[in-house]
Order: sequence, then structure tokens, then C-alpha cells
Amino acid sequence: MSSVFSSEAAAPPRAGCRITPLIEAADMYPELERQVLAATAEVWLAFRIFDPDTKTRSAEATALGLADWTALLRHVILAGVNVRLLLTDFEPIMADELHSGSWETFRTLRTMGAALPAEAQERLQIVVIQHEGELGFGTRQLVRIAVGFHLRAMFRKLADKGKDIGEYMSVRPGLWRHHRLDAQGRPVHRLGPAARLWPATYHQKFAVIDCRVAIIGGLDVDERRYDDRRHRQRADRTWHDLSVRLEGPAVADAAVHFQDCWNRELPRFRAIAEHWTSGTDRALALDPLVEITRAPVPPPPVGEATVQTVRTVSRRSRRLFAVGPRPDVMEIAEAHRRLIGAAERLLYIEAQFLRYRQAAKWIVARARACPALQVVIVMPNAPEEVAYDGDRRSPHRHGEWLQAKAIGLLRRELGDRIGVFALAKPARASEAEKDFAADRGTAFGAGTVYVHAKLLIVDDRYALVSSANINGRSLRWDTEFGLVWDDAEGVAAFRRRSWSQLLASEASGNVDLADGLATWRKIATDNVIKTPEARQGFAVPLQVRRARRFARPSWFVPDDLV
Repeated sequence: MSSVFSSEAAAPPRAGCRITPLIEAADMYPELERQVLAATAEVWLAFRIFDPDTKTRSAEATALGLADWTALLRHVILAGVNVRLLLTDFEPIMADELHSGSWETFRTLRTMGAALPAEAQERLQIVVIQHEGELGFGTRQLVRIAVGFHLRAMFRKLADKGKDIGEYMSVRPGLWRHHRLDAQGRPVHRLGPAARLWPATYHQKFAVIDCRVAIIGGLDVDERRYDDRRHRQRADRTWHDLSVRLEGPAVADAAVHFQDCWNRELPRFRAIAEHWTSGTDRALALDPLVEITRAPVPPPPVGEATVQTVRTVSRRSRRLFAVGPRPDVMEIAEAHRRLIGAAERLLYIEAQFLRYRQAAKWIVARARACPALQVVIVMPNAPEEVAYDGDRRSPHRHGEWLQAKAIGLLRRELGDRIGVFALAKPARASEAEKDFAADRGTAFGAGTVYVHAKLLIVDDRYALVSSANINGRSLRWDTEFGLVWDDAEGVAAFRRRSWSQLLASEASGNVDLADGLATWRKIATDNVIKTPEARQGFAVPLQVRRARRFARPSWFVPDDLV
């Protein structure tokens, strides 16, 4: 067995698989649509964000007149397919907009399902998952006053804006027990026991169709994430990301993970809904919901790749002053360690965050053991909320501080054997994009391209594709899913295709691994000197000094939260 595979992971390495990379949503969305439309029995969807109003992009959906995902799912349900959606829920008080988005999806799909013929209604099941890793009882008491002030401010702002209270609250069930209406019909904070708070989430993004094929990676389904390889949209609408299509025996391991999550969360889903509605005049209609009882059957071998699925899973901590869950399964962290430990020539990383100092130490240790090893890292110039929304609150500053420390360690120890790059559009920043300049939403006169990918490639032989960022949150707290891929021919072709896209040159994609870092460095350095319109591809140096100036440690923000 290759050293990149773990004998302790729940799923063993599976030979006979085939991986098809899906670079950008322009690849992934049509492929997911095609696979769902081809389903004959079961469609299992597990996403952090799934907006059923997302437009369809495939020729197959267009030919059937299916304009969005609501219509597409209705079509397959009427065709006799069972659809299960495992959708992430978010902290209702501190992340109420994301919380409302999940329940808006629930409402939209439940409304669609209610209009189906009676015999078809049972074929749509939805669980909106609130991660079990909530704050400990003692911690809740410590933050009770601050949370109360936050709720009062939230409801006061809502009343001042004159929003439709009924509509606003209808998709925020996590707030129902925390508010009441005053004599004027305005929402006010309702006193009660200290609120339950959920800092961790289900961050995974994958789908399993008929236990025949799976789509796994970093892409959720909504319009914000849709982009193509040209990245011509305004900077705050760009999105560089990837998933893969998996075929072969390892698909059954993806199905087992979905089944485990689904069956474990069903009773918790009902219990949390009861908690939220207790003492209110509201109700949540959750059924139909049933456990998955039939064990997935592995499909036959179809290719030359060996694949092992990997997870991050955490459990609720029973500590009185818990600030988050306790790590339970850290297979993705172990996969990072093993792949980094196998690198000899080139380690290529695309990451939204690199905040886990232990990962930086793994790279340093491997670089010391292999003097020829070079490292190329591609990241966003700044976090999305900072770059495009100007959010300068403590969690973002603390996250950037952790990242600055990790990158600083790598640059000190590896010197000129490492390059850290961002992506910027080959076009001068528009007037709208110039508003992002102060917060690193532009770089060297151009709007940035937001990097959300989660990818490691080692020596054109091994790859890790997952939903997990390189931070404590993804490697220790959140529920994540991904795969390790061993296939020299397939991984090399994937790397060449990716580089050809990002560096806008087939020749640059085909360079020898020993010249990979030098190629990235030359193109990125030249791009700084050139006007944006004259640049080659998207590569520019990451603005590390600007990030360090923004960074601030916060002793009240847990490292694993960001």
C-alpha cells in the first residue's frame, strides 16, 4: 500500500477507480445536473450551501425545459427517483443570514414537494443539519449577557428597517424562542435560559447518485459560486474552485459516509426542531424522514486510479466550558501529513486558508529531508469577507494572524524554494472594483480572483481533493469529506490542465516539475510589472506584507474557530 494511504481510515484504498477533475463551477454544475438527471433510484446530496433557485447550465436540463434546481429535482422525483438532501444549518444568532438561507432552501423545496402527487411526496426528504458541537453550559453562561445584547441589537435594527417581521422570522426558526412582539408588533428580545450556540458546521460538499458515481470537492451549489475559467466577472463575483467526479468501488465509501451522517442526524434534527418551537406558537413540518437501511453496493472497477475517501468528524465536548467540539476523526489532517511527507520534487497547493501551523511544520520537515523539494501555494489575496465586504472584525484579523505566522515560517525555512501566489484578473480594476482596493480585493491594479479550492498535488503522482481548508476548523472541528487519489497519468494531466488555465499557456502547464516554481515566479513577477491587460494568466505574488499589517491576534477567538 502506498505511504499516502492510511490503514487506520474507515475506508480502505480502492483500486479500479476513475477520477475526472471538474475545474470551476462551469465544469461541475453541468456534470452534477447530468448525473442527477441520469439517476434511476437514489440521489443523495450533501452540501453546505444548496440554493434551489440556482440556474441549470447543462444542455440536458435545457432540452427538458428545467430552468433551475427546483425544477430539476421535481423532474427526477416525478420520474421515480428518491432524493435526500443533507443541508448544513448555521448558528442562528451569530450567523442568522446563513441560517435563513438554509431554511429558505428547506421552504422552497418543501413547497415544491407539497405540490407533487401524493405518491411522489415521499420521495423528497430534507435534513437541515446543526452540528452537534455546541458550546458547553458554562461557556454559554459566560457569554449570556453579550448574546443578549446582540439579540436586542438585531431585533432593534429589524424594527427600525420596517421589514416584514413574519417573513423575516419564517426562515429563522433558531430565533423563534428568543423573540416576542411588543404592543406595537415590533420584535424584541425575549428573556429566557442562555441560548444554545453552535460554532461548528457541516462543511462537506458532495453528491452520490445511484451508488454509481459521486461528485466530491469544494463546490457548493448557488449563483455566487458560479464562474468559468476566464473569470471575467467583477472581483467579488469571481470564484476559483474544483470538484471531481468519482467512479468505481470507492463510490460506495462516499455512500456509506452519507448514510452514517443521515442516520445519525435524523433524531437530532427532530430534537432541535422541538427545542426551537418549544414555548412558541410555531411548528416545523419535517416529514417524510426515514433512515437509510440498505448497505451500499460497491460498483465494479472502471479505471486505473486508486482512491481512498477521507473525513473530518468531531463530536460534542462534554466539558463544562467547551468552546467547540472535540476532534474525533482526523483522516483529512492525516492525509495532508502523508501527502506532504511523500513529496520529493514539487508540492502544489491551492487553499482558501493556510492557518494550521502544524501543516506548515510538516512542509518544513519534508523540505529539510528533501533538499530538492519546491513548493507552490495559490491562495486568495484576502478572505472573501475582508476583500469585498471590508469586514475587519476580530475573527478575520485573528485568522490572518495565524496565516501570517504559518506563511512566515515557511518562507523563513524554505527561502527561495517556496512561492506563494494569488490570482488577479488580466484586466484593469473597474470603478466598482476600486472600492475593494483598501481591503486587498484588488492586487497590482486588477480585481482579484477569489480562490476557494482545496487541493494538494504531489510530484504529479498523488492528489488530495476535499472540502477542507488548511485550518483548525476544517481539520479538527467541521464535518468534511474528500479523497486521496493515486494515479500518475491522471494526476499529471490534471496538474497540467490546471496550470495551463491559471498561467494562460499550455507550455507553462507542461513544464518539468523542477521548473514549476521558477515558471510561476517568473510569470507572477512579470505580471506585476506589466499593465493588467498585458499580463499572462492570473498569477501574481500574494501581498503578504499587507496581510501582516491587517493581522491581529485575539485571545478571545479560538484558533480552531477560524
